[in-house]
Amino acid sequence: MALDDRLVAKGRSEPRGGLAQQGKVHVGLATHYAAKLADAGWSAADTTSLEANVVTLEGAVGTQAKAYDHADHTSSTESDAIDGAKSFVRKLRNALPRSLRETPGTGLTLDSFRVGATLGRSTPRISKYLAEIRPGVVTLDPALAKHFNGQMASIELDAVKSALDHADTAQELARANAPGETLALYAVMGQVLEQIEDLNRAGKIAFDSDASTRVKFNKDILLRARKERPKKADAATPPPAPPAP
Repeated sequence: MALDDRLVAKGRSEPRGGLAQQGKVHVGLATHYAAKLADAGWSAADTTSLEANVVTLEGAVGTQAKAYDHADHTSSTESDAIDGAKSFVRKLRNALPRSLRETPGTGLTLDSFRVGATLGRSTPRISKYLAEIRPGVVTLDPALAKHFNGQMASIELDAVKSALDHADTAQELARANAPGETLALYAVMGQVLEQIEDLNRAGKIAFDSDASTRVKFNKDILLRARKERPKKADAATPPPAPPAP
């Protein structure tokens, strides 16, 4: 069966252990709240499918861990670069209102920096967005500096974009050279992640007026695993040499 490239791309940078654990928690949520979820777009068949995929994912971890781990550091590097780029974007958004007020006559507004589509964790979308806003950031550099430790925000933008683009290139090469078993595992991971996200949305619909239950439909376990994985990789490998001047 041909692999779904969309799911391969979606799952390739996820920590497999955290994703499997999150999947198991969500199978439990789906089972416990089955009746309510059925009226919000999540069926018993959806739960059965998620459970089967989690079982497949856990089984794949045992039989394909070696192949997966070979590409795991590259995936971790990309995930780390995504985190860095998104941190820059959050900082920029908080700095923009005052910086725009203090730089009149530029023709720039908050709309000049809005995202056309949700960035998510898509490396191409984040990279494209950074390229599009760079001229505006350069224009606002003097006013933005106070929010970026006295440095030009455009320099930080260039740094996070460069890290993102280099990590993406390395990941694409790793993917191109990955064995079929690894790609199949990525696809399963992508499907599990997509099902978790679908279930979260169904949970928010089903429990719109019940905040204490609605909040259970989250990705907290996976988010923690994403943050922890780069630290483990750093501990296992020496830090990269600084770039040449």
